[in-house]
Amino acid sequence: MRHMCMDEDQRAALWRLRCAQLTEARRIRRVVADGYLLTPTHLCSPCRIATRAEARQVTMYLIRTRVRWPTPPHNRAFPCARIGQLLGGRDHTTVMHGVAVIAARLASVRQEDATLRQMDTRKQELLTILGHALAAAVDLHERQQQAPLAPLQRAAQLLPLLDGTADRIEAWARAGAAPAGES
Repeated sequence: MRHMCMDEDQRAALWRLRCAQLTEARRIRRVVADGYLLTPTHLCSPCRIATRAEARQVTMYLIRTRVRWPTPPHNRAFPCARIGQLLGGRDHTTVMHGVAVIAARLASVRQEDATLRQMDTRKQELLTILGHALAAAVDLHERQQQAPLAPLQRAAQLLPLLDGTADRIEAWARAGAAPAGES
């Protein structure tokens, strides 16, 4: 692309910057290939084996999001067409799809992490509540020797649930009692 308003020095600087960005994109391609135990040639091949396709999509995503392409008057994302050229002459729409797939996976993982953190917080709250209930039951039993041990026994039955899966804990919390077959 020829920029009429640029003098020769500016064009030379822009060319050097673009070469540096292409080098960075090639470095990302090499690092991702190494991470997947592939070669950069594998990423450029037409092969559709799942691991190679995934590695290609990760490469597309990282180049697109991490490398800025210098275009006057400001920098912008690395062009999809150029990424496609770096990965074996793929079409820019293939690159757009690959970037979207990895972005969706990352969003899903972030959502799962948030859900797991919420469940862990809920588990800690349940542990605290159960601990208080157990302490109250023991205290009540010590003060009134004739009081039934039902609260204490129920708390003892619920303790193994807290070492179970998060699904069982959530089911217990929603139902207000131990899931069927757990008591």
